Amino acid sequence: MWMAHFVKRNRLLRPDRLALADPNRKLTWREFDDRTDALACALLDRGIEKGQRIAISARSRVEVLELYVAGGKAGIVVCPVNPSFPAPEVEHIVRNVEPVAVFAEQQIFDRLGDAFGDGFRVAIGSEEYEELTTTKVRELPLPRQDDVFAILHTSATTGHAKGVAVTHRSVSACYTAMAAEVGFSADDVMINPCPLFHGSVVIGLALFAAGGALVLETEFTPQRWLADVAEYRATKTFLVPSMARFVLKAKAFATADLSSLKDIMFGGAPMPEELLRECLEKFPAPMRCIYGITEGGGPIATHLFRRGEWPFDVAGTVLPTAGRMLPGYHIEVQDDSGNVVPTGDVGEICVRGDGMMLLYWRNTEATAKAVRNGWLRTGDVGYADEDGFLFLVDRRNDVLIRGGQNVYPAEIERVLATQPGVLDVAVVGAPNAEWGEVPVAFIAAGDEPPTVADLIGACARELASYKRPTAVHFVDEIPRNGAGKLLRRVLRDRLAAEAEAKQAAAKETAGAASGAQGAAGSAGAADAAGPASAAGAAGGTGAAGSGQA
Repeated sequence: MWMAHFVKRNRLLRPDRLALADPNRKLTWREFDDRTDALACALLDRGIEKGQRIAISARSRVEVLELYVAGGKAGIVVCPVNPSFPAPEVEHIVRNVEPVAVFAEQQIFDRLGDAFGDGFRVAIGSEEYEELTTTKVRELPLPRQDDVFAILHTSATTGHAKGVAVTHRSVSACYTAMAAEVGFSADDVMINPCPLFHGSVVIGLALFAAGGALVLETEFTPQRWLADVAEYRATKTFLVPSMARFVLKAKAFATADLSSLKDIMFGGAPMPEELLRECLEKFPAPMRCIYGITEGGGPIATHLFRRGEWPFDVAGTVLPTAGRMLPGYHIEVQDDSGNVVPTGDVGEICVRGDGMMLLYWRNTEATAKAVRNGWLRTGDVGYADEDGFLFLVDRRNDVLIRGGQNVYPAEIERVLATQPGVLDVAVVGAPNAEWGEVPVAFIAAGDEPPTVADLIGACARELASYKRPTAVHFVDEIPRNGAGKLLRRVLRDRLAAEAEAKQAAAKETAGAASGAQGAAGSAGAADAAGPASAAGAAGGTGAAGSGQA
């Protein structure tokens, strides 16, 4: 079995080389193999059977990877849980996967109480956990390639997270593809500041399986990342775009030693063009886009951007490519009927290959909707050129329809993100009586924020009139999850709450006006109703820090 094989192989070839590290512990390949063998036997000795599930909830640390590998060695299914999830979301996952054991940091147990259900519990980092890693080793069962290895939950950007069941075949196929395309080797050291509870864990496992050293960061700060790159002489790393922006703005960046870096991977969220250009100018290594989806097993396409190379200028609009398909994957752009669209036409990006998920756990309806004739429908809208390069336009569910015309929020966001003073941006659709939906922008700004007029003016210069935001809201930060993905539903909920509050205020004003009419006559009623009517006509939210266009 590949999970046990790569650990044993690396132990034989480099027993005393660094395998895994976090801020509190460093393990050689010999130590890692011993601990995961013992942990696998301890799970079986506790009565956990092959195919049963264990839940893991912790920040990125050595023990999380130990549990992944131990579960893989024992044929036990690993179910990582986002440590920042609230109790209702954890309860939803627990009801779905029914874990017989839960491993979590003590502070997570303390915060979530009974949300993890009735399975036996072990606090990660406790004496009890350490005792499990010294269990007497015996022969382990041999999982099959098509056995479920893990249930990785989606980002829950639009609702409850769905459990993505990936097999040993899926993970090993993705590892093989990444190793072949990216060139992972035993000489690599990778700094990973990203969480380990979704599909991005496969990138770390791919480097790990190749024999390289994986350095985990429990919490990301630009200062810690810069220090780790220098200390470990890191050759590779993975950053979401917001992390890259923070690193470039850090005071320590100017004097940091980043000379060892050879490949900076990025993904998890769209990379603004201006930020990508800045990264290429200031980082000493090329930038590698990783386009992936948890349901696809992780990464499915990649492209390496080098300084001075910017070959993609489509119809006068520069749009960074998401790359070309990884080995072992096949990608098509299809219409709603499953037909391949002509080169350059927009459709839904679909993928198939050994790396894709087996199914959504206990959700046949969602599985049937996502997988059609062997093709996984990613939900991403985009197009491909004649050379097979993918270009992402937006998420299918994020497209809003204004007066019968499709509006892609990502297109508006790209324009706004390039404006001076804009740190982060999100665009969502707001209900509108006349047009159905209209785009509304949320802006997180720096010390010198732009004006609403500046932002709307930039959109007027570059976008058709129906694509321009009808309102701009300035916020402290744009809501994103641990993977850096935008939580548009949070912003939609805010707009809905503001609209509800406005309606309530209008009713209250109308009621006050009606009461005043009897006392002061119709003229007073007109004065009272006038401002409310004007606000309704303008579509204003009345929220501080907002502007109408």
